[in-house]
Amino acid sequence: MVFEGFPLVVGWELTLACNLRCGHCASAAGLPRADELNLDEALNLCDQFPALLVQEVDFTGGEPLLRPDWMQIAARLADLKIPIRMVTNGLLLQENALRLKEAGIATVGVSLDGLEATHDRIRARAGLFRQVIAGIEAALAAGVPVAAITAVNRLNVGELPELLNFLKNLGVRHWQVQPTFALGRAREQEELALPPSTFLEMGEFIRSNLEGCAGAGFCLMPADGVGYYTELDTRESPWRGCAAGLASVGVTSDGKVKGCLSFPDHLIEGDLRARDLWSIWFDAGSFPYNRRFSAADLGPNCRGCEFGEQCQGGCRVMSYAATGRFHNDPYCFHRLLRRRPG
Repeated sequence: MVFEGFPLVVGWELTLACNLRCGHCASAAGLPRADELNLDEALNLCDQFPALLVQEVDFTGGEPLLRPDWMQIAARLADLKIPIRMVTNGLLLQENALRLKEAGIATVGVSLDGLEATHDRIRARAGLFRQVIAGIEAALAAGVPVAAITAVNRLNVGELPELLNFLKNLGVRHWQVQPTFALGRAREQEELALPPSTFLEMGEFIRSNLEGCAGAGFCLMPADGVGYYTELDTRESPWRGCAAGLASVGVTSDGKVKGCLSFPDHLIEGDLRARDLWSIWFDAGSFPYNRRFSAADLGPNCRGCEFGEQCQGGCRVMSYAATGRFHNDPYCFHRLLRRRPG
């Protein structure tokens, strides 16, 4: 069967270099990859996007602002009229606020993983919280839309209500709340674990605050890994499965292609130095976990569930991080609520 979809959203890890060593980093970022794409290769990749109907490119890292030529890459995408979003740890945000505005970044997502003491503890840098807040204020003053991103875990889940009020008062109007993946450094951090009770507490917080936030003009956005199929699922339409390899794709800084950038590095579909993105995307063997899914692929956590065929076992990253396989996500509201005592 010929696949006919396109990668409408591209997640692009500009570099794996990072100026922090956060305890929950799923990529274990720090040093750049051994042979990252040079500028000519990066611009060539940009030029491949229009034929693939790419509608959005999300710059990530590592820390994307550490790549010296990021503005030249952004300029090429702007010439191609492809919107760009960026995710940053915020450490370099203040000094780059005007450059982000000049580059036409549609939204800058800034990691904020709790109130001051908690954020600095998780990200292993004293004083970081205040630097990030100064960066957010500078970006907002420059006219750059800012979205806060919080990776929820046992250490910070109790701070979500206070953090919501803090962000509203700061002037941020978009907040993505997502689970912490047990990948990279997070595997070694017991205090950053995500037990089922914490996952449900996060879901209950989102559900109880969603309507009030919307009424106040504040967008509280649960990530794809938050769900599914109960009153805690806040999606307008039911979850229909992961988009990796169907409508989205990830590119690492050394030109490897994954369905999702959050996947471990061994789960690649091809190398852009060997084949172009079109060839990798439309290869009959690419992204089999999503393109050739059947109910028989469901793991023990999902097998027999009445929503199994449409849900397809939940978020692929959550499933793989927790169980070592796809289609087996244990972090499912439907499953956890059925098992909750009382």
